[in-house]
Amino acid sequence: MRTALLGKMPPLVLVTFTLFLFSCVNLKSVGEFSVTSTESLKNFEKIDYSFLQHCLDRCTDEAIRKYEIKRAQECSCELYQEADSVTQVIYNTIEGYFEGLGHLSQNELTTYSSDAVVNALTAEEFGPVQIDSRFATAFSSLSNTLLRATTDSYRRKKTAQYIEEANESMQVLLEKFEVIISTNLKGELRFKRERLYAYYMDMKMNQTVLSEYEKGQAATDYYQALEAIQRKELELEVFGESLAEIAKGHQVLYDNRNKLSVKNLQELLQEYSSHVKELVSEFNKLNN
Repeated sequence: MRTALLGKMPPLVLVTFTLFLFSCVNLKSVGEFSVTSTESLKNFEKIDYSFLQHCLDRCTDEAIRKYEIKRAQECSCELYQEADSVTQVIYNTIEGYFEGLGHLSQNELTTYSSDAVVNALTAEEFGPVQIDSRFATAFSSLSNTLLRATTDSYRRKKTAQYIEEANESMQVLLEKFEVIISTNLKGELRFKRERLYAYYMDMKMNQTVLSEYEKGQAATDYYQALEAIQRKELELEVFGESLAEIAKGHQVLYDNRNKLSVKNLQELLQEYSSHVKELVSEFNKLNN
């Protein structure tokens, strides 16, 4: 039926129709990759740990070690709160970009909220998060691209240009996001693990005051707490790996935005989409 219909078309119409089909499938592949990336990025909201939480945990651990009883914790965590704020802005920007790319590829209207990017970032340090000039420039550039993409004509006609303009900045932001998650935040968990070990080793040194039952209970508590920390470390590691796969997939989009055949684009994007989906599944299993 489809072959008969194509055979009746004039050559010019046939070429136009074929290009239209190729374009649709290309955009469909881009849309599917965007949806998968967005789903993976949203797992950031499930990570029940932050720089502020690390700071508060550290204060609590120190108070317990010293047997200090106070009406309220006395912690100076402003820099850690700023680090969380910067991380949240990075997440909002990247997630907003991929949602916008998904809408563009499907030729849908969208309204990108610029609330998360209204504050310009400068090169400085926010607690454990270091923002250099390269990142600040990339953030500013991507923000401008996102804001321009809110016009209807841009959304409908400029998907390739959207990818082209965003790629360099997106690579910088995804790399920075991965470092924050896999190195900075995961590093804070390693400190928590070491504090836990030191606390129970101190208890062991004074085990003469403990009964046999208390010794067994202390060991049980230690390994349960250690398992929870290690599980959270693995969660951060998996999320970081998904960011790396998203960055690779977007680079493929950029490198081939104007020249790939439909089949090749589908195959290449499918590879990265599959990897990201596997990591999403692994992350969700850790969260259950």
